[in-house]
Amino acid sequence: MSTVIYLANQQIQVITGTPGNRKISVADCYTEDAPDGSIINGMIMDADAFVSFMQNFWTTHNLPTKDVILVINSTKFIGKNIEMPLLNSKKTEEFINREFTDIKQGEDYICGYFPIGQNKATKKIYAEIITTDFIKDYVDIFTEIGVKLKAVYSGESSLIRLTALTAAQQYKTFVLQIADRMTITTILWVNGEFYYFNSARCFHDQGTEDYAQDIARSVSQIRQFMQANQLDYPIEAVLLAGVNPQDLPLYQNAISQLDIYARVEVFADTHVATNGLDVQAHFHPISGLVTENAGKQNFLDGYHAGKKKETEGGGVGKGFLAILISLAVMLVGLAVCITVRTLKKQELQKLKEYNESPATIMEVARYDVLLEQTSYLSNQYNAIAGVNQNLYTYPVCNREVMGVVDDCAQGLATVTFDSFDADLGVLTMTARADTVDNINKFIRNLCGEDIFSNVDYTGYSYVESDELWDIHVTCTLAESAGRHTDTDAQPETTETNLPDVGDAE
Repeated sequence: MSTVIYLANQQIQVITGTPGNRKISVADCYTEDAPDGSIINGMIMDADAFVSFMQNFWTTHNLPTKDVILVINSTKFIGKNIEMPLLNSKKTEEFINREFTDIKQGEDYICGYFPIGQNKATKKIYAEIITTDFIKDYVDIFTEIGVKLKAVYSGESSLIRLTALTAAQQYKTFVLQIADRMTITTILWVNGEFYYFNSARCFHDQGTEDYAQDIARSVSQIRQFMQANQLDYPIEAVLLAGVNPQDLPLYQNAISQLDIYARVEVFADTHVATNGLDVQAHFHPISGLVTENAGKQNFLDGYHAGKKKETEGGGVGKGFLAILISLAVMLVGLAVCITVRTLKKQELQKLKEYNESPATIMEVARYDVLLEQTSYLSNQYNAIAGVNQNLYTYPVCNREVMGVVDDCAQGLATVTFDSFDADLGVLTMTARADTVDNINKFIRNLCGEDIFSNVDYTGYSYVESDELWDIHVTCTLAESAGRHTDTDAQPETTETNLPDVGDAE
């Protein structure tokens, strides 16, 4: 029987159970809130308050002091997927350390990793690093309360390994989302391999429409990530943990609205025997019982190995040599600093003389004059451009407009253009046809054209001398009508008499 304690923020979760690589079982669970501000993002902020709380917690629940597994969920753990050649353990750690060279920056780090895929030539691992001091603080705290730690895992790697044991046995490509108070953790599995992990804050209450939209947007971002990385596999299922099963239709609807038609289910798995315990509410601590694919993910092993090297490598001679080297480096650094300070002081004096010289002052004044002139010209240009743009919105009656009328009258009527009011954009015309029906068709054609914002007409009249029906039509041109062909634009006068187009036929 092992004891797992999960630490992230104020809520402390402890479970007891039996670890396993195929199936795990949980016996009991204990949850309490630590003092405000004593632990944030997996970091102990008030050691005295936290130690006092943990001592009471352990005593109250009569928890074992041995075989204790610590799972810490903190952004201080830095992880990444790495594809590398098939190497032994020592070479693997050297390869991982090179991958994180740009992050370490001289600090002492411990690395951990476990496999997530392998072929004949290469293997894929998920690797993490954490500072030695971070692990040391926890070892010291639990030693003070009389608890002996067996292992220290990151919350991220533990969840990935729990997903491999559970959901990955049923689906190949899926998204697992874990709701833990105000945090949503998202895990992506593609074609049987882990690909992506992310935790984000959520400021809406579970079961609300806003919370469902947050869940849906997170899944949409996962799909965009897959498209960007050319992972052309359909998402088989979206599994939700830590949510109320009664709210499942709400989440299903929000996700389907983004054209994602994967199955939406509440996480459930037979690989975890819970003895009636709600897996949804204790997903994180349960992950600490997984021993499948553990690899070298126990940061406590790396911490003890580093302490052993320090002990073996200690000695007065080596310590004295280190002091001498440090002193030499400090002297060289001091000399460099003095030299750089002298050179910078000389450069500053030259710049000061240059700025105060008459030639520089004249150049600055000339620059100010040119800048003012440029600003004036720019304002004038923008004003002219604005006027020109406004003028372009006025409609004109030209061949383009007449051509549209001609097309509308084709085979139906003859049209005589009477006048065009440029101020109002109103074109008046007279149409004649053999039948009233042809005139109606002509009017409908005009109404269907985008260049006219309004088409108005009077009643029909019959001209006996010509044996024709005529009608007076008034068309209001839409904004910028006729502006597509500038060469045909008519003069914009208040009242323009237009020539007779003649028979549209």
